[in-house]
Amino acid sequence: MDVKEFAEKFIKAEDEAWQNGNFNALEALEDPNVVYHSMTRGEDLVGWEAHKQLILGNRQITSELHQDWKYIAGDGNVFSLSYKSRAKYAVEVPPLSIPAGATAVVDGLFVFRLNGGKVAEAWYQSSASVQ
Repeated sequence: MDVKEFAEKFIKAEDEAWQNGNFNALEALEDPNVVYHSMTRGEDLVGWEAHKQLILGNRQITSELHQDWKYIAGDGNVFSLSYKSRAKYAVEVPPLSIPAGATAVVDGLFVFRLNGGKVAEAWYQSSASVQ
């Protein structure tokens, strides 16, 4: 499978996890020790289980979630995706300056590194605007 095909599978797996709470496809695509380096939060998210818990936690504090992932580019074992979401937040999200009760649009950029056919590492930056 080439890197673009992998990226498209990853997008579908992320959508399934975020929209329906089904993590099977996403778990199959991520290394158990995957590391997400967050430029926004200034801390790393380490491990598949931590990524799953992040999604579960966000599913609890958002409603009306709409996501749009787009493949940008890839080569070898690296690919990048843009991300845009719109959701209503039930609680304040200080790292993104989102107040409780607000609807926010989050824009992000992700760069992924694969190892052994799975996501081993990712870097991301995001910002939010409150509407």
